[in-house]
Amino acid sequence: MTPGRLVLKPHEERALKRGRLWIYDNEIGSLHVDGPGGLVHVYSAAGTPIGTAYAHPDNVIAARLISKSLLRELKPKWWEERLAEAARWREELVGGEHWRWVHGEGDRLPGLVVDRYGDQIVVQAHTAGIDRELDKILDAIERIARPRAIFAHHRIPGREKEGLPLENKRLRGEGDGELVAKEHGLVFRCHALFGQKTGYFYDQRTNRRWIRGIARGKRVLDAFSYVGGFALHALAGGAKEAVALDVSARALGYARANAEANGLSARFSAHQADAMEALAAMAAERTRFDLVVCDPPAFAKHKSQLSKALYGYQKLARLAAQVVAPGGMLAIASCSAVVPIEMFRRAVLKGVREAGRSASVVYQGGQAEDHPWPLAMPELAYLKFLGLVLHG
Repeated sequence: MTPGRLVLKPHEERALKRGRLWIYDNEIGSLHVDGPGGLVHVYSAAGTPIGTAYAHPDNVIAARLISKSLLRELKPKWWEERLAEAARWREELVGGEHWRWVHGEGDRLPGLVVDRYGDQIVVQAHTAGIDRELDKILDAIERIARPRAIFAHHRIPGREKEGLPLENKRLRGEGDGELVAKEHGLVFRCHALFGQKTGYFYDQRTNRRWIRGIARGKRVLDAFSYVGGFALHALAGGAKEAVALDVSARALGYARANAEANGLSARFSAHQADAMEALAAMAAERTRFDLVVCDPPAFAKHKSQLSKALYGYQKLARLAAQVVAPGGMLAIASCSAVVPIEMFRRAVLKGVREAGRSASVVYQGGQAEDHPWPLAMPELAYLKFLGLVLHG
């Protein structure tokens, strides 16, 4: 089918030429597209070709640029070349076969997420444009990786805005959704259909390595632990003890199994509770840890939730700082893209001060190397991670 046509308002092509991939509805002069997710050729107001995008006429982000060329269609070979290029980078930067294969805009494939778990793959089509192309994407994945199974993890908020069903399921191959992620010599069992994200959080890989390097001899609390990523890295680094704290019984079941699988269960324990409530109770009981790691879910998905999120990080920092032993450390993360790093720092500072402590930053991290972001779109550097030494 012939692509539609999108004409920008005067001067709105400047951001695209700098490397932005999103086109907002208020930047468009005219748009003709074959339904949600249809391909369009993008032109400046003066008629200069900009490239090919897929468009959704009812969304604030009305189009996403996918090529600087004017393409009539996204052919199977095109998808195979893009996916093979992304895989080559992961093989060079991370190695092995356990990584985020495609990270949307960072791989010039906006709306697509692909995670590899050895011979199993989990995909997320966040947009109608990617959903239209999904069969070609799966074909390309099969040609490149020859996986045993491919799953869709599609219970994600963005799909609802695109008019797409929210459903996790096996798309191809055989398997029940049980996955194994390998990281720094450890193995983590998780689930494609019932877990968070695609099963495991590859984005914290470099920050978990840092925690592993400082954990020797320490008593560690891993709050919002999920399947035990930080706790088990701390134990692998020589921690005296690690406690995994999470509200999910299913997640802690995987954490216990992972501790056993890695030969670390003797120094591992799990506690099921709301993390904020548990931290408050520990503070009241004067329970102390040498290192507290807090990796909460996103406190804000939209800018309208920013103030509430900042208060949440402030409260979390206060509660966590109260259970850090004298001379101990606090590591705290935010995966909320709408929370800028400076605001996150200020919220953490307020919380630490409310706990009667001061802090020095000894480490600042972000998302791992297999989660790239376009230099022209710094708002996609969503993960913030602070390692603090607490005083007082």
